[in-house]
Amino acid sequence: MKKILVALMSMTLLFTTIPVSAAEDDITVTTKQSCYTPTNENNEVIGETVYTLSALKRDYYQRIDMPIEHELMLTSKTIDLRKITAEMDTESDKGLGKKDIRLWFDDGRTENEARLEVNFANDKVTTTLNQNAGILIKKDGKVIKRLPFMYSTPALTDEHDAPRFHTLSPWSGTSKYNYDLEDYYKISGTVDVYAKNPKISYTYKALGTYGLKNFLLNMDNDKTKTNNSFTFTNGKITIGAKNGNPGQKNTVTLVCKSSYLKFLKTQLAKAYCQKKIATIGEIFDDLAVEYRNVNGKTYENGIGDNGQGCVIGGAMDPIYLGFYATVKPAGKVKITSYKKTKRTIKLKWKKLSTPVSGYMIYRSTRKSSGYKKIKTVSSKTSSYTNKRLKRGKTYYYKIRPYRTVKYSYKTSKKKTKTLSRKAYGSYGYVKKIKTKR
Repeated sequence: MKKILVALMSMTLLFTTIPVSAAEDDITVTTKQSCYTPTNENNEVIGETVYTLSALKRDYYQRIDMPIEHELMLTSKTIDLRKITAEMDTESDKGLGKKDIRLWFDDGRTENEARLEVNFANDKVTTTLNQNAGILIKKDGKVIKRLPFMYSTPALTDEHDAPRFHTLSPWSGTSKYNYDLEDYYKISGTVDVYAKNPKISYTYKALGTYGLKNFLLNMDNDKTKTNNSFTFTNGKITIGAKNGNPGQKNTVTLVCKSSYLKFLKTQLAKAYCQKKIATIGEIFDDLAVEYRNVNGKTYENGIGDNGQGCVIGGAMDPIYLGFYATVKPAGKVKITSYKKTKRTIKLKWKKLSTPVSGYMIYRSTRKSSGYKKIKTVSSKTSSYTNKRLKRGKTYYYKIRPYRTVKYSYKTSKKKTKTLSRKAYGSYGYVKKIKTKR
C-alpha cells in the first residue's frame, strides 16, 4: 500500500506571556497562547516574536478541526484603542491571509485595552503553510503596528493511510469477537453447504473523498488457504466498483467454489452428527477494495491514475470478514395455492431450491400457537391433502423442510461407520384457510 506522509508545519512554540513593545506607537501585545520567538544558540532573542495559529488535523472529508481562538491583548497609554481595526497583510502573502484568517475585536474593549481574536475563516481552508503573513493594526486608515504572523493547516495527501480505513466500520454485517484472532470480525449472510453455488454479499461504503476502483480477492495467492475459495459472480477475482464516486455504497457478491463447499460440508456434517453443531462462523481476510488515484497524480513509485490505486484490506493487511455456514436447509417454504371442500383442504407449495430430504406439515386452529405435525412427505412432493376436517372451520398451516445429514468415518481398515441426524430448517409462512360449510 502506498503511504504518503501528512505534511504539517514544524515550529518551536513558546506557551508563555510575551510582551512586545513598540516605542513608535506605544502599543504592547501580550498573549498566553502559542508564539514563536527566534533565538540563537545562547537562547538570546534575535528577532521579532511571531504569533502563530495551527490546525493539526484534517478529516477524510478534507475539513480541518478548528482550533481555539488565538487571543492577543493590545494595551496603550497614549492611543485610544476603541477605534482601531485589524486586517491581514495582503502584500506579504499574496492575499491568502485575508481569505484564510478571520480577525475580530472583543466588543467590550476600553480606551486603553483591546482584545483581538484570531482563527481560521472556516473549516474548509485549504492546505497552507504561510510563514510570512502579518496582522496590520490600523487607526484612521494608517498602519500603526504590524504583528508578524505564521499559520498552518495540514495536508492529507493520501487519506487511505488513516486508521479508520483499516477497520470494519465501512463494511456491512454483524460484529463478532474471535478469541483466536483476538480481534473483531463481521458476519454477513449464511451459506447452506448443501446448496449449489451458494452466495454471500457484503456492502462497503467508500470513505473519504476518493472514489472506488475495484474489489479484489485472493491477494496473497496462497493456493493452500481456504481464502482462495471464492470468486465474484463474474467468475473472476477482480470486479469493478459500480458506484465509483466518493462516499457511495457498493454491494459485492461472492460465490463459493465447489472445492471449498465440499470441505465445509464435510466439516459441518461431522460436527453436526457428533456434537449437534449445525452452524459455525467462518472467517476470511481476503476481500479488499482498491481506491482510485486522484487528479492524475503520479506518486513516488511512478504509479498514476491508470495504475493501481491505494488498496485497503486483503490478506496483505487483514480486515476480517465472515459468514455463517450451516447444514440446515436455507429458505422458507411458501404455500402457493390450495383447494378446499367441506371436509378437505389440499395444499400446494413451492419446493426449495436447496436440496432437502423432505417436508413436514404442521396445522393449528390458532395462528400463533398450538401447531402439531400432521404429515411428513418426501422432497419430491409439493402437495398434500388434509382430510376429515370440520365444516366451516378455520385452520392454519405451515411447512418446515428437513435434511438428513450423514457422516461416515473408518473405524478400521475394512470397516466404516456412518452417523445420521436430521437437520431442520425454519418454519414456513403461515397460511389461513377455512373449509366450506
